[in-house]
Amino acid sequence: MTSKVKVNMRLCGKTHIITVNMREDGDLDCNIETNCANVKEFSEGLEKVSMNDLTDKATSGIVDRYRDCRMSANCLVPAGLISAGWMEVGMISRNNARKNKANDVEFLFDD
Repeated sequence: MTSKVKVNMRLCGKTHIITVNMREDGDLDCNIETNCANVKEFSEGLEKVSMNDLTDKATSGIVDRYRDCRMSANCLVPAGLISAGWMEVGMISRNNARKNKANDVEFLFDD
């Protein structure tokens, strides 16, 4: 089954669609649709990820790529890729994802 997430980066005006599919060998095929040059750079080499990439921050290719590209430190695309992967492998319930729709970063102000 395909897992898909949309990352809305409202502060920079960019939207990214991330699609993840389980392969027969247990790895995951990943695709990131974006019009952001930095996210495109991030996605290079992440067309296939492993369970280790999703679960072990110390050795994750996703985390390595995030650290080594020009993407800003507050971009949510890496979290979106990991979340789509987690849903695809069953670590996030599809029913829970369908019910809750999103995780948010909310800016709070004491006015």
